[in-house]
Amino acid sequence: MLTGALGFIGSALARALADADDVVNLDVCTYAGDPARLGGTAVETLPVDVVQAADVDAAVAAHRPRAIVHLAAESHVTRSEGDPDAFFRTNVEGTRAVLDAALRAGVPRVLHVSTDEVYGPCPGEPFAEADKRPGEGLATSAYARSKALADDLALGYADRLDVVVARPTNCFGPWQHPEKAVARWTVRALEGRSLPVWGDGGHVRDWMWVEDACRALMLLLERGERGQAYNIGPQAGARSNLEVAGAIAAAAGRPADAVELSGYDRPDHDRRYAIDCTRLRALGWEPQVGFEEGIERTVAWYREHGDWWRAKVAEAEALYAD
Repeated sequence: MLTGALGFIGSALARALADADDVVNLDVCTYAGDPARLGGTAVETLPVDVVQAADVDAAVAAHRPRAIVHLAAESHVTRSEGDPDAFFRTNVEGTRAVLDAALRAGVPRVLHVSTDEVYGPCPGEPFAEADKRPGEGLATSAYARSKALADDLALGYADRLDVVVARPTNCFGPWQHPEKAVARWTVRALEGRSLPVWGDGGHVRDWMWVEDACRALMLLLERGERGQAYNIGPQAGARSNLEVAGAIAAAAGRPADAVELSGYDRPDHDRRYAIDCTRLRALGWEPQVGFEEGIERTVAWYREHGDWWRAKVAEAEALYAD
């Protein structure tokens, strides 16, 4: 059982799992969900909102899954600025409902998908799993703070439930909503528009091909240690936003000056995220798709699937002050 598998990462994981297993998805299908992402698969989607505890309980009790991967979340930082309560409700109370349902039904394993943003900005050596501070800690946005609380909540069940927590870094690839940075810059490049980069463009992130993240999640389903968190990231050449936008412009055949500093910057825009993934690598995982190849493949996919993303662009662009 997956939650949120009509979303970007969830759908990629569902497609991978459905090749070898029966998959059922609990998903209320917000703006960020799209059944087209699971087209051609045998995944069954139930219209369940994770904050509705009774509905989650009933679905889990009826299906008795051998594992639950909890991905359903509000995940867009800019949207969290305008409606933080929705993020805390879905990300914290939704997580509690899933964990309680799993506990009551005796589900053998729950994998809670968190984020590297729970650590807050990284001023020095990459964060190891034990560096996460209790509660909201150093997390800044409403999104990151809500995920930090949900992360603690999940690990707090480990004495009663077999829970593993995954903390992936930024993912990109096909089917990502054009509100997200890589997808946004990609569709703007393909439409012949500028690629606006906030601030001085020096904000640094790791970037991971989404299918590599899914392979890590599948590994943790099988081999993750109960009550442990695992960072997921390539740890190879973290890049500034300016560099990422430039790579996208080049892959789309646009000139370097298509990338521009917008003059706008997000409030409390974290300067750098960085995570140490030694614990996950000890299980045998390593990324298979490098950044440059991933960007090339992403641009090619969006070029061929304009019929999917064009209808989403206007609403996504309306979010931005740049």
